[in-house]
Amino acid sequence: MRRLRISFVAMMLLSTALGIAHLDGQVLTTQSTIEMSGLKPAMKFEAPVEGFLKPLNGKLKMRATEVDFEPGAVLGDHYHVGPGIRFVLAGELSVVHGDTGEEQRVRQGGHFYETGDVSLRVYNRSGELARLLVVELLPATWQGTAMVPLARRADLAQEGIHLQKLLCQGDGN
Repeated sequence: MRRLRISFVAMMLLSTALGIAHLDGQVLTTQSTIEMSGLKPAMKFEAPVEGFLKPLNGKLKMRATEVDFEPGAVLGDHYHVGPGIRFVLAGELSVVHGDTGEEQRVRQGGHFYETGDVSLRVYNRSGELARLLVVELLPATWQGTAMVPLARRADLAQEGIHLQKLLCQGDGN
């Protein structure tokens, strides 16, 4: 039963289309194809996952990045390699969900969840600085930005399959 629960947790994480760049040792290069203006990211924390969920240890990592959105800033449609929670630390952001077109306004102290496999657009439509804390789960070997352009969705799905095999090997299920 315990192994089933661990496998279930691992599969839930994988359903968000996590990926690692392992094909020919190439890392997905993405920034040049995602519209970005008025953004200033700063990575604040990154560490491997360790703890009681042993099958995940060393295979995934947590990352926290603060992103300043100047007034009028735009972050175009994109996916993320892994899921995470976004906290608005200052100001207000408009988040447009690619699957529904629904716009959500998130003010200071608010948050939203990003699965990674649904595209988002983010705007600072206010006249003041907005600051976002991005906390996300990534493959341990992932380097660089975790944002991926829409054209790379199929690549992320394939890499998710690779990570699933890595996480589930040797658990007997």
